[in-house]
Amino acid sequence: MQKQVNKKSDQIRMIIMEKEIFSRLMLVCIVFAALTPSAIYAQPISLSFADAWEMAQSENAQIKQAHLNIDKAKAQIGEAYSAAMPTLTASSYFQRNFIIPEMRTEMPPEFGGGTMKFKFEQNNLLSGKIELAQPLYAAGKVGMALKIAKLYEQASEERLTQTNAETKLLITQLYFGAAVTGEWEQVMQETYQQMEAHLNKVEDMYAEGIVSEYDLIRSRVQVSNFFPQVVSAGTAKTVAFEALAIALNLPKDQKIELTDNLMDFPLDMPVPADPFNIAISRRPELKQLDLQKKMLGTLLKIEKHGVYWPNLFLVGGYSLSAQEPDFAYDDYYWMESMYAGVSLSIPIFDGFKAHHRAQQVQVDIKTIGIQREQLLRGINLELIQAESKLEEALKNVQAQEEGRAMAEKGYSIAVVRYENGLATQLEMMDAQVALNQAKTNELSARFDAISARAELEKALGRY
Repeated sequence: MQKQVNKKSDQIRMIIMEKEIFSRLMLVCIVFAALTPSAIYAQPISLSFADAWEMAQSENAQIKQAHLNIDKAKAQIGEAYSAAMPTLTASSYFQRNFIIPEMRTEMPPEFGGGTMKFKFEQNNLLSGKIELAQPLYAAGKVGMALKIAKLYEQASEERLTQTNAETKLLITQLYFGAAVTGEWEQVMQETYQQMEAHLNKVEDMYAEGIVSEYDLIRSRVQVSNFFPQVVSAGTAKTVAFEALAIALNLPKDQKIELTDNLMDFPLDMPVPADPFNIAISRRPELKQLDLQKKMLGTLLKIEKHGVYWPNLFLVGGYSLSAQEPDFAYDDYYWMESMYAGVSLSIPIFDGFKAHHRAQQVQVDIKTIGIQREQLLRGINLELIQAESKLEEALKNVQAQEEGRAMAEKGYSIAVVRYENGLATQLEMMDAQVALNQAKTNELSARFDAISARAELEKALGRY
């Protein structure tokens, strides 16, 4: 009997130990799962608009590409400098002769007469040499190529400025577009909750015989018909936040919480007295065209230097060569040679190739002039549109704020009137729809104003 009790106790202890081990394993799994990237990304991050813009400057794909173009331009400057540096080349050569040319000659009698054979080469030919070439003057092309490379670097920096401006406008629209969808979803949910609360009151009033069955049916239909709008608002929010995450190069599972809302963000901005002249002094697109014109002007000089301009090089070298019938390298007789000199070449005629290339560059310069004129007109139109759009948007915001306030007041009155039997179900529904539309219109108007302000800042060259 005692043995059975002891055996039972041992079994109980084993079960307890197994449960403890299982619990520890589960705890380890939970901790490991919490430390995985998906779990980390699942934690939402709070982003203000300033945070989003700062993140975009380091993570946005277009801005990264613009920085790479600057790196490429710096490398091209180094390449241009290298054209003025000396070049040192080492080479070697081996040749195995299987049939060696021979020459027969008749020997004079005083040398014994007869026929003799002379070989001009041996079975093995080995040579090696080192050559140095230092450009002294290359028709002025080295200095002009360096100038073009530096202008290209400046143009790349202006392209980065332009990309920053375009990206800031994009981030502004995406950030506050996401904010709009978040606010819209909240409005839809609040409206749906109001409809459900009203439906509950109607059901109570119907049970007490205060309202008709028709009113009850209308309330239920209204709630049912409004639910798809709640779902649509949630979908729009998901898409908007995902677009923002893509622009910021965030993981797809990363949740975002926006700290800046539409109601607190400033809408108005001072417009300078002479916006056009300010814009043309700042816009990077114009600066890029001006730099391109300078590059083409320098390239035109290079093409014109394609003929009649001298190219002068300092050359030198050292070589070793040997011809032997076997592979006993230690016994080879090596012949040495060392030289130095100056090489001068003057292109006289190239089939008019340089002339036609110069003509192409001249056409490109004229094209740049046309593009600049069109860009100036486009900037002027962009400023007019941006100013008008902002002015219109600000007026619309003011009107929608007043409309939303009146709609809220109207809805409150309709609720009281309906609960006291002084209004119909249709009046109640109209007031609720009007309030929902007024809130939506105000959100849309504020987004339009924020977007218009960002467009005007970009048009003015403010970044």
